Amino acid sequence: MVLSIRPICWEPFWSSEAHVVERPWRSLPVFDEKSPAFLDAVAAYGHALSALSLQQRRDLAVFKAAELLNALIQIRERRQSPDRFGQTLAKASFQRVRQVIRDRRIVLQGGEVIDLRDPVLRDLIDEGCRLFHAGRKDAEVYQQALALSAAQCLALNDHLDEGIARYIEGSGLSFPDSLLQAVRTSFIEAYRTA
Repeated sequence: MVLSIRPICWEPFWSSEAHVVERPWRSLPVFDEKSPAFLDAVAAYGHALSALSLQQRRDLAVFKAAELLNALIQIRERRQSPDRFGQTLAKASFQRVRQVIRDRRIVLQGGEVIDLRDPVLRDLIDEGCRLFHAGRKDAEVYQQALALSAAQCLALNDHLDEGIARYIEGSGLSFPDSLLQAVRTSFIEAYRTA
């Protein structure tokens, strides 16, 4: 199987190859109620993400999969949603993602190691963490964190399904199908442009 990088045009309009029909990312329903400043922030982050190599995208997609799965688990648990997944999974998932951020690598069962020490990947992960934590006290900064995450969902869209599969196969955690479908619907399908 040959993997390729489908370029994302981060300008307001897409430039499409003749055989690919793409929607302008700004026209996706997920962005309908977003401010121009938010959309500009997504575009700015998108420019940086567009420089990633195929391997960097694949590695970052596994981290992003872990992050998205953990985020949905934590949100549902914190809100005491009727469809939450329980404190045991919430704690295990949080600890796993925290360990990955600390170690800068994802050690999967079976021996595969995804090295996140690459300076570009490290900087992207650090920026996301910084914005997320600072955003707890500042709504504007939190919007920047969401813009970075949205840009990652766009730029990594072709690799997130594979990233999820690699993470769930090798993480040692058991994720319910309803959680996997929620992540796919909210963060892959919602950001799909082709």
